[in-house]
Amino acid sequence: LLLASCGGSVTVVEPVPVARVEYRPVSILVEVYDPVTNYVWENAAVRIIEADQEWSQSTCSNPYSTWYFTDTAGQVYFDEAMIADARVGFLEDNFGCALLGSRYFEDEATVVIEVDIDGYLYNFFTVDICFDEPDIFVQLPIY
Repeated sequence: LLLASCGGSVTVVEPVPVARVEYRPVSILVEVYDPVTNYVWENAAVRIIEADQEWSQSTCSNPYSTWYFTDTAGQVYFDEAMIADARVGFLEDNFGCALLGSRYFEDEATVVIEVDIDGYLYNFFTVDICFDEPDIFVQLPIY
């Protein structure tokens, strides 16, 4: 880009490079365990309650009460499509996958997960997800 000034000289101005925006799909692998015995809880009911999105500066609650049950390893895997289906405010791609962006105002989210086991009180856990670590593994202790 060339700009001519009143004195007739020419100043070369370099364009400012635009930062490339990247998006990464998010996922959460949840393991429910008993910290006293160190055994995992099989058939524990787990669901996403809500998420606080940095990009929208709001908290979105899951309008559905869909529960997923832990397997024999005590785990439930919420992939990017399941998180998007929870309708908790994540950015989504054309395929309906939950995403976090690389820009500072859309690179973090906080997800609240509920765990229900027969005979125990409901347990709520907060999970932080960021662009640098979009695939999270969390171990949730149930006493």
